[in-house]
Amino acid sequence: MSRLKLLVAGLALAMLPGVSFAADKVVNKVANKVFDPTSDAAKDLVAAKQQAKAEHKNILLDVGGNWCGWCLVLDKLTHQDAGLNAALEKGFVVVHVNYSSENKNEVFLKQFPAVNGFPYFFVLSADGNLLKNQSTDMFESDHSMKNGYDRDKLERFFVRWAPKGTAL
Repeated sequence: MSRLKLLVAGLALAMLPGVSFAADKVVNKVANKVFDPTSDAAKDLVAAKQQAKAEHKNILLDVGGNWCGWCLVLDKLTHQDAGLNAALEKGFVVVHVNYSSENKNEVFLKQFPAVNGFPYFFVLSADGNLLKNQSTDMFESDHSMKNGYDRDKLERFFVRWAPKGTAL
């Protein structure tokens, strides 16, 4: 009987407004909500600059959308592969910039070279200066979504464009 009470209490607690669990993030990823069409990319970049300066990192703008299969494959790989995740965490503040029918972020993206496919990377210094713009098709294993991205190519890119002294 006491186990039942604990279970009921736990379920009740989970339903309270404002109570959040790490599983929420997992559910969000499972639901393929990597890019937020309601997010303000300009404000996100301002916050990323502050964080990058404080943590001595560069900024990686990842431009894409939840409609983009390659964008979701890339996000999944970079979060599930421990080495890639570590390289990103150590060297970059990542900002996902949405590009979709709901919000193309055209005004924000005009300050950068033209995006010629998705996902697309812009590497910025902590001050927001463009260091590198990069189409991600060069990281694809064999241009089939089934085989996804070549993790070694991605890792070399992340190590190359991380600030000096932060690479793995």
